Amino acid sequence: MKLDRSKTAIVLIEPQYDFLKPGGTMYQYIKDQLEERNVIGNLQNLLKGAKKRGVKIFYVPFHPFEKGFPELKKGGPGCAGLRGIEMEMKAKWGTGAWLKGTPGPQIIDELTPQKGDIVVEGKKTLDAFHSTALDYLLRANEIEYVAFAGFHTNWCVESSARSAYDKGYRVIVIADCTGTDTEEEQKYAEKYIFPKIGMVMSSKEFLKAVG
Repeated sequence: MKLDRSKTAIVLIEPQYDFLKPGGTMYQYIKDQLEERNVIGNLQNLLKGAKKRGVKIFYVPFHPFEKGFPELKKGGPGCAGLRGIEMEMKAKWGTGAWLKGTPGPQIIDELTPQKGDIVVEGKKTLDAFHSTALDYLLRANEIEYVAFAGFHTNWCVESSARSAYDKGYRVIVIADCTGTDTEEEQKYAEKYIFPKIGMVMSSKEFLKAVG
């Protein structure tokens, strides 16, 4: 298969410290899968190869919150990605995540955006389109094929891929450049969810397709 590189973009979701580095609030849950599947290394190769081929790269990090999380009412509704906000929740997953002034919201050094990359601000929910200008920016660049990478596979990546499908984009998920907490969750999304809304590719297959 061949993809028109001028109409294809990579959307990289939440390549941030809280997920990807020791000390990050959610790193302990995903670290084994990151190592076993070499996700960060695969992402580095993907981004380097895509940049070389002139493919647009959009970064969509999770939005940082002020200390004490005044933006949200305590005890109010929240998505899985907001469990770090100090709500009345029993789960310890993500406690204190995305806090402004900490390393947590920072994009890790290995995946630092390069000149020409587009950083899309404002993501506050699972869906990368919901509270951001991502849809506008993709359309302004005449993008038809949206290739998703990032974290977590079965939360933010899946939610964003579903949204892209509903908006009329042709969806690609670059499987070896996504990661989540367990192999079971990863394989389920790859086998049962993503093929119904688009294509599942490896990073090598994607780079070959864009020439």
